[in-house]
Amino acid sequence: MEGYGAGYGKGRRGRGKGRANGQGRYGHGGKGGPPPWAGQGCSGWGRGFQGFQPIPKYVPPVHGVVRIIATTLDNRGLESTISPMFARSPYITIVDIVNRRISKVNSIQNPYAQVSHGVGRIFTQWILSSGATAIIASNIGMNALSLLQQSGINVHIVAAGTRLMDALKSLGYIE
Repeated sequence: MEGYGAGYGKGRRGRGKGRANGQGRYGHGGKGGPPPWAGQGCSGWGRGFQGFQPIPKYVPPVHGVVRIIATTLDNRGLESTISPMFARSPYITIVDIVNRRISKVNSIQNPYAQVSHGVGRIFTQWILSSGATAIIASNIGMNALSLLQQSGINVHIVAAGTRLMDALKSLGYIE
């Protein structure tokens, strides 16, 4: 067999290139290429991996800045509510605090929310690379929790639906 150029394999009966020698309807006598039902995706089968937009890189904060990442249901900044999901939350809100005062708030859409498998690990790796010192969430998987705690990140569990501003005050990050 010489790949697709040889009429898509040896056929049903294993002989020659063409219908007369047992090729059947799968190949067309050395015409080359995959059969029409195979598609034109990543490697010729189906549509292939469609991918996602990665979260922008965040430069780790300078000394004295506390970076808190919260998983939220909306993108209203400090008025956002905590999501019942961790890695599949619709939005991520990043809060930078200096001397118990908020210096920067940014809410972004979570591109990992639609990933089919391994989203907790991917999201946790992004958190570690962003320089976060604390996480606020209502629910978190055991693998992500242990990885974050081993890395020295404080994990705070609050009730889903809590306003982010209220969570920051009750945890003592702001006055």
